Amino acid sequence: MSLSRALPLTLFILLSLFPSAQGTWDIKDPGPQFANKCGTCVSALRNKPKEVQFALYADADNVVWFVITDQRFFDQLIRKSYDGFAVDVVTRDQYTCEERSKSLDGFPKGTLLKPVYQSDLKRTKVATPTGQAVMQVGTLPTAISGKEYELNLVILQDRNICHYNYFYNLQAYRWDLLNMGMYMDTLTYASNADTLHNDRVAGLVRRKQMHFTIPFEKNKSEYSPSDLQPLYDSLRLTDFTIKRIAINAYSSVEGPEARNIELQQKRAQSIVNALQSFQSPSITTDVKASENWVEFLSDVTLTPYAEFAYLDKAEIKRRLADKKTADALEPTLSAHRKALIVLELQRKDGMEGMKEEQIIKAFEEAIANKNVEYAQQLQNTVYARILDDELPSTFLDRLDIPAQRDFAGLLNSRQAFKYFEDPADAYQCYLALQELDRLLPNDGHIKYNLCVLQFHLLTIGGQTIDPLDLKRNIEALRGYGVETPLVTRMLINHNIIMAELDMMKGDYAKKDERIAYIRRNYRSVPMKDRDHLSLAQYFASYANYAFALDVVEPHLADIDVDEDLLFYYLNLTIFDPEKTKKSTYRSTMLNAANKNRPRFCALFDAFSNGGITFQLLDDPYLTKTYCETCR
Repeated sequence: MSLSRALPLTLFILLSLFPSAQGTWDIKDPGPQFANKCGTCVSALRNKPKEVQFALYADADNVVWFVITDQRFFDQLIRKSYDGFAVDVVTRDQYTCEERSKSLDGFPKGTLLKPVYQSDLKRTKVATPTGQAVMQVGTLPTAISGKEYELNLVILQDRNICHYNYFYNLQAYRWDLLNMGMYMDTLTYASNADTLHNDRVAGLVRRKQMHFTIPFEKNKSEYSPSDLQPLYDSLRLTDFTIKRIAINAYSSVEGPEARNIELQQKRAQSIVNALQSFQSPSITTDVKASENWVEFLSDVTLTPYAEFAYLDKAEIKRRLADKKTADALEPTLSAHRKALIVLELQRKDGMEGMKEEQIIKAFEEAIANKNVEYAQQLQNTVYARILDDELPSTFLDRLDIPAQRDFAGLLNSRQAFKYFEDPADAYQCYLALQELDRLLPNDGHIKYNLCVLQFHLLTIGGQTIDPLDLKRNIEALRGYGVETPLVTRMLINHNIIMAELDMMKGDYAKKDERIAYIRRNYRSVPMKDRDHLSLAQYFASYANYAFALDVVEPHLADIDVDEDLLFYYLNLTIFDPEKTKKSTYRSTMLNAANKNRPRFCALFDAFSNGGITFQLLDDPYLTKTYCETCR
């Protein structure tokens, strides 16, 4: 989704260079009379509802179109005969790490297309039933063919240049609700487990994650089972099978980068091998290695070498090549050599050797004897094997459960698992839980799961779910023993959905009330990184960027911050020169590059190619980090 953002600072710089510019058609410089000659344009933009957005795009025939989400605002902006638009075509090859095109400091930055004024705009304007409008604003020149380019918008009032706007790409998902989970044995979430393998189901049946850190000794490159035996025993891993392991291995920053990364990969792999020696089942692994620039740039400011935080990476390495300097900073550097490890574990249940027919027979006996606890253990074993692709999902149908009160927990758990594994089954699961609710009308876990499925059915459409009924069902959960934070989380999600419906009706004031409710209440519910990401994306989708930053910023300090959350913060802030010039921002960018260098470098691609915009490289601070990281 391409969002527009006004850049008044850039506008004034361009205007100051305007008189000497060439190829500007009949566009005029308002000069000292800017407030007078551009008053209507400036007032319209200042009062533009944040929900109204606009964009430029070129079709397959190289015709350039202007798109606006509310054509009523177009009529407020373009009022007179010589009010209109021009398009400035900027190409990627104007930005290199070696030399920056001088044209980027003037107006136009690239190739300026002929201005289009009111009569021609109205002649080509096409309105949609939803109130949007598109209109033709030019044709790409043949010289652009084959080049990576972006389209910048120039807004004209009586031929005067009054606003210059580039576009950037910002991810925003309005329907990404906070994760509510579902009750199985306990409340289970669909994004906390199996994260190293797939996202179908998470946090399920006897699985858990453990996070810990292993410091690396400077001259130690390999770890043996005996090195890790005390750790293994202290974590009581003998009761679990390690299913997967993720290691982020960090080196200190002195020395050649390639050698540092190679050493960390070797250390990390030796840890994997040592842990594998404790068990027969193979461990799925994910190992990443990088230099620990994030903590170095932060910690070095507390030493006599604080100026290092402002140097290029190459210059820092050159200075650390001096033994006296390296020795002085060794106490700091030593803390940066470490592995951050995430283990995904599955509790051993003594059923590892049971064959399929043995499981079925044991389950039938447990049901006959009303041994619900053992039946649940067997069912959980089947869940785990389905997750590991050792059994098909249809195997659950062979475990027959009578529709009786005694087995309500088993039936509820099974429908939750079926939904987690394949959300396409949501409606059938919903019908099954409605039957179960009639059997046990006072079971809060069943009613909670019904609400979760109602959310899903409401968001995908196809089934009639009354939003007001859903709200009443949510509020009634407290009376069935469901904890208040869970109810609040659901009410937040209900307001997310209702705000979207208000937006579709054009009731912006009511939508803003709902967003205010969400902002007031989200801090009262437990949230994980993924929840913070979802909420930030939601706020940003309505152009509430300050709200989105409030959600994200408190969670960026740690080197092991969630990758998607970190990149989303960059999406929200990377166009703000007041932030990018700070040394802490450079540290944030280097953390992102360490986690995923191709993804970081792609931020500087054209927004039509999935980047934010390559015009970020107008910022010298961003150019510095980009060139030392991506070149």
